[in-house]
Amino acid sequence: HVVRTLQNAIASERIAHSYLFTGPRGTGKTSTARLLAKALCCETGPTAEPCNTCETCVSITEGSHVDVVEMDAASESGVEDVRGSIVEVAEYRPAIARYKVFIIDEVHDLSAKAFDALLKTIEEPPAHLIIILATTEFHKVPPTIRSRCQKFEFHRGSVQDLEGRLRFVAEGEGADIEPAALTALARMADGGYRDALTLLEQAILSAEGAVTLDHVYDQLGLIADDTVDALLFAMRDADVSSLLEQLNELARRGRDPRAVLESMLYRLADLTRAAYGLDTGATADAAREAATRDAAVRVGRDRLLSLRAALANAHKELRDITLPRLWLEAELVRLATAKDAPAAAVVAAPQGVAESR
Repeated sequence: HVVRTLQNAIASERIAHSYLFTGPRGTGKTSTARLLAKALCCETGPTAEPCNTCETCVSITEGSHVDVVEMDAASESGVEDVRGSIVEVAEYRPAIARYKVFIIDEVHDLSAKAFDALLKTIEEPPAHLIIILATTEFHKVPPTIRSRCQKFEFHRGSVQDLEGRLRFVAEGEGADIEPAALTALARMADGGYRDALTLLEQAILSAEGAVTLDHVYDQLGLIADDTVDALLFAMRDADVSSLLEQLNELARRGRDPRAVLESMLYRLADLTRAAYGLDTGATADAAREAATRDAAVRVGRDRLLSLRAALANAHKELRDITLPRLWLEAELVRLATAKDAPAAAVVAAPQGVAESR
């Protein structure tokens, strides 16, 4: 939706002077800002499809174009940084390109005085000036700035989108990687394209030969779905001995308590979706989809919801625990045996009534 709107604006020559790109990290805000700069400054443009081969496009790709200035507000947040990099330079016409483009990343980190200094330039921009602001925290940008910019919201990528992109990159790099491993990487990226590509790069570099699903789990320090399901089934059945044996085996394999909890929370999210008939992101793998739905039925909706809430709290508390492995064992055993208390009370009640009579 962002690309389509920007392309239409360029094609109709309705180009704004101030843009605000907002959304989660790793969803393409800064990359889109550079592409917009290319589209506006390309020697064949302004064009919705920059050539990417002219001197202007190439220099923007390399980050060396004199008229396209990038500023990281996380490290240059003061008023003097804004005045020196933008305000005092904005009045001068571009040296080479059609526009002078300023890209400010993590703009929410600017100080209050820096925003005030920037406001005047955004209020009355010269005809040759384009300012593109990018932020992950839209609410921290002052309303006076927000109201003067065209806002574009970037969304997290779906598992299918990320998986398709990872497959494209893997094929381009000549990497041999299992489809299930690509799916696991896409899911672990949590909607961020940059995170997904980083994980893919790590997997390719650390693998000896083909990248397999087991290798990805080892690389990320996470646990396979069938292992998590075994933990959940043991908790459902209050099978404490099986639960402790599996936790000991995970500890022996080097899985820390946080990784165990995170793997369980990811799996519980999938099982909850499956329990309510929603897509789990594994529709391309019929066997995995069937296994997920079967596990969801075996655990049960009520148990899934209660476990998600309890394990989310446990994940929050874990950072303050001095003996995390022992604490996690105790916490999972407590959750596994707690469900038997109401049943025991129901059985005991008639006996108590009989005795009192």
